[in-house]
Amino acid sequence: MSSVQLVNTQFTQPGTYTVSLFVGKGKCLDTKKIIITVEVPSELSIPNVFTLNNDGVNDIFFLKTASLNQINARIYDRWGHKIYEAETDNGNIVWDGKNQQNIEVPSGTYFYIIKAVGKDGEAYNNKGNLSLFR
Repeated sequence: MSSVQLVNTQFTQPGTYTVSLFVGKGKCLDTKKIIITVEVPSELSIPNVFTLNNDGVNDIFFLKTASLNQINARIYDRWGHKIYEAETDNGNIVWDGKNQQNIEVPSGTYFYIIKAVGKDGEAYNNKGNLSLFR
């Protein structure tokens, strides 16, 4: 006579888990192990304002990200001139309100194009505007 026991598990936290299966019939025993890796879902959150007034709040344009493989950010002034570009395949992107020549840009509205790819294969192609206040 044989019996089958079904087990179902859901992993809700990121990490590496080892799942073991034990089988026995009479004196015969066997074990099978597999490793499951659970990653954080990718995420990209883009602020729409930052204030360069050194009060410790929103003093930089900082993307809030999780589990991204690649990020490319371009920022343009209202005339369509690219004033900042950054790309990374690890970490994050921040903008301190200076152009590529390290000169502070004036307060105003700027436009961004941000593309990213998540470790989970999710593609992000975001366009929008942001306000910089000094």
